[in-house]
Amino acid sequence: MSRLSELLTPNLPANLAIPEPLERAWAWLESRGWEGDNGNGYFLTPYAGEAQLGAVFTSAASLIGWFEPGEDGADRLLPFVELDGAGSVGVLWLDDSGAVRVAALGSDGAVSLLAENAIDFLRLVAIGFCDIDQFIEGEPEDVESVEAHAEFRNWVETEFGVDVPAHWEFPDDDPFNSWVHRMKGVEYRTYA
Repeated sequence: MSRLSELLTPNLPANLAIPEPLERAWAWLESRGWEGDNGNGYFLTPYAGEAQLGAVFTSAASLIGWFEPGEDGADRLLPFVELDGAGSVGVLWLDDSGAVRVAALGSDGAVSLLAENAIDFLRLVAIGFCDIDQFIEGEPEDVESVEAHAEFRNWVETEFGVDVPAHWEFPDDDPFNSWVHRMKGVEYRTYA
C-alpha cells in the first residue's frame, strides 16, 4: 500500500474506497521518488522537481469551506488532490448509484465532475495542464508542464492500455454539480 493511501485511509467515509488505479499510480509515483512533506502534509506529484506544474496528490486536502464534518454530503467525499495553486480540491465522490467518480470543488466557487472514474482522472492529469480548473478547454498552453508530465503520461497509457487525449472534454450534464446543489441548496457554476 502506498504511503498516501495509508494516510488517507483513516479519513475514508463508510462505503468509499480508494480506487485501485489511484493506488497503483501513487505506488508508482513513490517508486520514482516524486514525493515530499512540506510541513502541511505528505504529497505526490506526477512529475519530478520542485515546481508545482499540475495536480498534487495530498493527504492534506480539505473540504473546509465546502462541507463541514457531519454535514449532509461530507460522508460521500474524500479530498485527495490539489488541482491548482489557488485552493481548488479534487475529491472522490460516492454518487447516488454507489459509483466512485472524481470531482472538483473550485476555490472560485465552481463545482464540476472531472472524470467518471479513476483511470479517466489519471488521463486528465497526464495531459499536463498546469492547473485543472475552468480554463482547461483546448490543449495546455504551458509547454513546460506538458513536458514534465511526459513520463507519467507514458506510464498511464502503458499501465492501463488507454490513450491520453491532447485536451479534456467536460460532460454536458454535470451530476456532481446537481448533487452539491441538492446538498447545499445553492446554485453553482461548472468548470465547463
